[in-house]
Amino acid sequence: MELKLSPETIGDWLRYIKNSDKPFNWLIPYEANLLSLLQTGLNRERDFRKSYDLLTIVFPYFALNLSHSEQWSPLLADALLMAQDIQNNEFQVKVFRWMGESYLKIGQHQSARSAFSTALERAETGQIDDMKVAVFTGLFKLQWFDLRQNVSQMLVEQALATARCVEDLKLRADLYEALAFAYGRMRETKVALGYGQTALVYWQSLNDSSGLGRAAYTLAAVYTQITQITEDKRFLKYAIQYLEMAHDALSQTNDVWQYPLLAYERAVIYYQLEEYETAASWFQQSLQEADRINAPHYVVIAHHGLGLAQAKLSQFNSARHYLLKALESWITLKNNYEQASVLVGLADLELCAGNRTESTAYIHDGLIITDQIEDNEMQQFLRDQFQDLLEK
Repeated sequence: MELKLSPETIGDWLRYIKNSDKPFNWLIPYEANLLSLLQTGLNRERDFRKSYDLLTIVFPYFALNLSHSEQWSPLLADALLMAQDIQNNEFQVKVFRWMGESYLKIGQHQSARSAFSTALERAETGQIDDMKVAVFTGLFKLQWFDLRQNVSQMLVEQALATARCVEDLKLRADLYEALAFAYGRMRETKVALGYGQTALVYWQSLNDSSGLGRAAYTLAAVYTQITQITEDKRFLKYAIQYLEMAHDALSQTNDVWQYPLLAYERAVIYYQLEEYETAASWFQQSLQEADRINAPHYVVIAHHGLGLAQAKLSQFNSARHYLLKALESWITLKNNYEQASVLVGLADLELCAGNRTESTAYIHDGLIITDQIEDNEMQQFLRDQFQDLLEK
């Protein structure tokens, strides 16, 4: 379809987008135009409903896929104010959902949890099943960086039961993908693989390259985690296969989040293969990409990984710098597991550098934090690492 921009109205844009079967990357040259129209339309009651519809269609692409949260998130506040003025609960639920996703993207976990919780409460009041599934998905995504979000079996069963009532297969696939990440984070890797494979099948049936790439990346991450837990490097071949699948699928999209994460996972694989120079190079690339798109989540994991790799290369000063930066971030995020994990790395670094007193101090601090981790399996995994260091 040939795009004609005169006259430029919200109705025109809705018609263009709904009648186009092309990926949203064709919208990139018109981002400023859309922002301007929506900023005006969302604040005019007569234009609000169409403006709201357009916002919910394009916001995920620009704010989340392209990481343009700073430009797009203020529009959510405009939409929420008008939705409250006209007392439309369903509109408010959807705005709170996207607020949660936006906060999650920029690492503001408390704000994300608050927005998701509000959205879930209102969705349950209004019996809006599709939004309940979307909000459950957001809450499960929080688990990857914020272990205080409890993924209880009751909550999972409630989410799955609700998902069976909705027709939108993309919402179901998103839910399974989020559950795969959450269970992987909790080291329940068999369950994680099951949900990841289910998500992959859904995205394949939908012929959705973005979803397929995300699901394949998730499965790659789970297999690298299995390798870490079992110390069996045979699982890395599956990680590599899924990572290549993710790369191929995401290369057909404009999802900029792919660059730091794909580089990070490749670095993890090389690290587990003990090819530390190559791993460090990929961690550095991941960090550069994460900085470029202003993704705090990805910056902290790149700092963590780069510090570990450089420590193995006896680049102690630089490694210490990155690990301490990662520790500071994990403390801010109140993630006890990752704090203890960084302290394992720092203790090992100082031991290799001949600083036994500093190493012992990090082990002592790490064991105190490890005791605060609620999950027994995760707690024991870290205790074993600290014990290995004490016996060196």
